[in-house]
Order: sequence, then C-alpha cells, then structure tokens
Amino acid sequence: MSTMVGKKLGKYEIVAHLGRGGMAEVYKAVQPEIERFVAIKVMHCHLTDSEELVVRFLREARAIGRLHHPNIVQIIDADRTKVNARDSAEPTYYYMVMNYIEGETLGHYLQNHPPLMVEEVLHIGLQLAEVLAYAHEQGMIHRDIKPTNILLRNGSPYDPILTDFGLARLCDDQSAGLTVNGSMIGTPTYMSPEAIRGEPCDVQSDIYSLGTVLYELFTGRPPYVANTPYSMMMKLANEPLPPPRSLNPTLPTEVEAMLTKALAKAPTDRYADANALHVALKEVQQVLASPIPGSGVPTKNEAQPTSSPVLAATGNKQTTARPLPTPTMAPPANAHPTTHTVSVPPPTERWWRLGLAILGVASIATMTVELLLHI
Repeated sequence: MSTMVGKKLGKYEIVAHLGRGGMAEVYKAVQPEIERFVAIKVMHCHLTDSEELVVRFLREARAIGRLHHPNIVQIIDADRTKVNARDSAEPTYYYMVMNYIEGETLGHYLQNHPPLMVEEVLHIGLQLAEVLAYAHEQGMIHRDIKPTNILLRNGSPYDPILTDFGLARLCDDQSAGLTVNGSMIGTPTYMSPEAIRGEPCDVQSDIYSLGTVLYELFTGRPPYVANTPYSMMMKLANEPLPPPRSLNPTLPTEVEAMLTKALAKAPTDRYADANALHVALKEVQQVLASPIPGSGVPTKNEAQPTSSPVLAATGNKQTTARPLPTPTMAPPANAHPTTHTVSVPPPTERWWRLGLAILGVASIATMTVELLLHI
C-alpha cells in the first residue's frame, strides 16, 4: 500500500510512508486547510472484507478518541473513502487520523544510542505507568505495549508517548479473542503468560508487558529470547524469570525486586494496578536518590549536596556519583605546633604578694585610727 504516497484520502494528502502494523499502514500526510502534518493509519484492504475487523478498527478510533492524555497519541478524525470514486473496483479505505509526533520509537532509539541511564528508565516507567493508570480508569487496556509502540517526542527519553491502541479493547468487551482468522494478536516477546495461554487479559496483562519493556531497558535484552514464536511462547509460559541481576549484576536490588513483582507469572502476584506500579517505581527512584548510610555522604539532617546521586548504566557497568567529602588541610611536616600559654606565678611568689597586700591594708588601718584620735 506504499503506492498511496502522493494520493489523497479525503482532504488529507499523503506525503510519506511511516510504517506497517498487523492491521494497518501508517502514513505521514498534510492537512492543507490548516497546514499541519498528521499521521494516518489506513486499514489493510484485504482485511476490510471482514466485518469483525472493520468493527475492531472503528472501535479503536472510538477508543482513542475517548483518551486525552499528553502521553497518548491523540485521534483527530476517522472516516472511509475511495481514492477514485468513479472506479467501481476501487476498494474502500478505512482510516483514522492522529496528531503527528516528531521523533523516533523507543525500539529505534535503543538500536542507535547508548544504553539509557537507570534514572532515565525509571522516568520512562513512571510516565507510562501513569498513562496506563489513566487508560485503565477509562475502561481500556492496551494489549500490545512494546518499544516500537512507544514514541520519544523529539527523540527525548524524557517524553515517551504511547501509541497504537490497535489491539486495545474495552475491559468489559469479551467479544475480542486472542486470535483473528488464525493470526495472533500481540507480540509474543512482550505478551503476558495468560495472553499466551489464550486467557482473558486485564490490567495485569498491561503491567506485565510494561515490566518486560523496563526489564529490557535495565538489562539490555528482554527476559526471554527464542528463535521462533512457538519456542518464545513456551519459554514465557513455563520458564522462571531470569533474575535481572544475572544479566546486569550492578543493577540495584530495589530495581530487581520491582521487576520481579511486575513480571510474576500469576496475575494476582503482580501489582494490583498501574497506580501501584507507579508508586513502586517512585519509591525505587527515591531510594536510589537518597544518601547511603556510612558512605560519608551527608544525611538529611546534615548539609545536602547540590545534586543528588545519579546511577548510570553503561553497558553492564554502573557507577554511583556521590559528592566528594570536603578536604581538610594538614599542617606541613616541618611545622611546629602552635601553643598558647598563660603566665601563672609560682606558689611562693603568690604567698609573698598576699603578705605584702595584708601588711599594706594593716598600715592603712593604723594610720586611719591615729588620725581620728588627734581630731
């Protein structure tokens, strides 16, 4: 469908092909009336014969339209049209229009940049957990959280945008199953064990998928790696989680504990909801930014450094930058110690002075009495 570049869908002029998903092609287009770029998702023509998939596509448009969050891609429009209305053989294109985000996906970023610092990964996790909490409160789950569905606005890891709710469904909608026409819905590497088994997915499934993304960011690879989708599914369903510190020994234990809970096999053993995951990430962030007792770093009751410690991961090496202790000036090796003395007279001299003082007082007293007698 890349031949659609240069054509028009309704009032939108397609200028570039951006990507391809399981249900649709994504294009960059221009909205001439207001001279802005938009992203257009066009459903694959071979899928439009399925009424169920058309309903799913339109449901996605309605679902995204209900979400208004700065870290979720926003839908602008949805419609269906023919590129050439006079050609009866021309297929009908179903499409939705979204705001265009300048940047790259997290997946692409990881392939072309050094590993993210621990504090950056925690920041990404906090924002995405907040996004999921919001979406879940609106009655929706995403079902396909993965690095390629996370955009970094302007290429910044501090501004992640969750995209592609193409697999999202209303939490109370039981009509959507794991497969459609024999095709698996979701990406096995990031799917939860219950999704692999074909069981109903809920908010804990999104927590697992986000945990898998964070695991990859912290350790450099997903928890399970396999050559085929089937072997991947078998590993995910049956093998225990490889401890994160077995891949990155310098990873803080607080991070490992958080990942282990988020990636528990049983949904009931994970965080209860995205808000709970957000709280856990925030607690880890605060612990890693706190002074370390006995390290020489000032405590909260002492003078604080101008910047908090930063944990940075470079490959498998991690360093903790702590403020250096204030140096003390040692005296020169040949310097003599400085002493301060107080002059104190010896005991004999003190008694002699006391005697003279008493004699003087007595003399004055005698002279005073004699003077009074002569008056």
